[in-house]
Amino acid sequence: MKTKRDLLKNSLIGATLAATLPLSTGVQAADTNAKDFYSAPSGTQLGVLYLPNTQASQYDSETGTFKDAELNVQAVAYRHIWFTDICGTLCTPQVILSGARVKAKLPGATQSMSDSGLGDAQIGGTLFLLNNPEQREYSGLLSLLTVPIGDYDGHAADVSAGANRWGATFLLNYTRGVSDKWTLEGSLEAQLYGNNDDYYGQTQSQDPLYRLQAFASYDFTPSTYGALRLYHAQGGELEIGGTRIDNSRQEYTQVGFEVGHWLDVRNQVMFTYADNVDSENTFDSSQFMLRFAHVY
Repeated sequence: MKTKRDLLKNSLIGATLAATLPLSTGVQAADTNAKDFYSAPSGTQLGVLYLPNTQASQYDSETGTFKDAELNVQAVAYRHIWFTDICGTLCTPQVILSGARVKAKLPGATQSMSDSGLGDAQIGGTLFLLNNPEQREYSGLLSLLTVPIGDYDGHAADVSAGANRWGATFLLNYTRGVSDKWTLEGSLEAQLYGNNDDYYGQTQSQDPLYRLQAFASYDFTPSTYGALRLYHAQGGELEIGGTRIDNSRQEYTQVGFEVGHWLDVRNQVMFTYADNVDSENTFDSSQFMLRFAHVY
């Protein structure tokens, strides 16, 4: 049985995994990419396959850097999106299914632990507030509900693909073309978490996590673009068994780039790389991702 000291130590990863498992668990499916809020005609469908890999070889906290900590997440996610006018304006009902293999070594631990399985599902969509394709000006509110149906082990909670809790994500985006080739985007996001009533036999609560996502993209050709990205996050402090966990409030800044290319009118491939340039109470992680999109 885990001691209280072990539980509090291990709880650090519970918060950090929520910030370092993009698209491997439901709460992070609001990780956006450049041009995600470009619209399409009503009746269009998109199938999107994500293959992210997240790695870290140290953990940064307010008390110091743990160079013995490690994280490796291999994930896959499928997202299906419908563009429709059924909402009275353009909206995009969608569903997201995922799976992940998580291997982690906690700060100060002598051994790593791992698990794999299906992640929690997400349902929701974007309601477009602005939709001006000729000016490349868009704004939308993305709302996602996390449904806790993924694989979860209360004795290996920190590396389970599912989170055993409901969640909700809200992201407000504004996208605008500023020249023939440049597009700027900014999004404000809030991730809200329900309680996990089986976190090593106790109840885990987590404060909301707030993030800024920003992109500047450039069209090299009509079919190829590159983009710079910036994420900044704050929040997510933990409470376990009614006790606030010191040094569990996250703050990190991540920068990266993306390159996307349309293979033809229906198929796109994209590569992205991102790295945490400043981390506090989270893994100092890097991510590679391939994304494939098909237009139906």
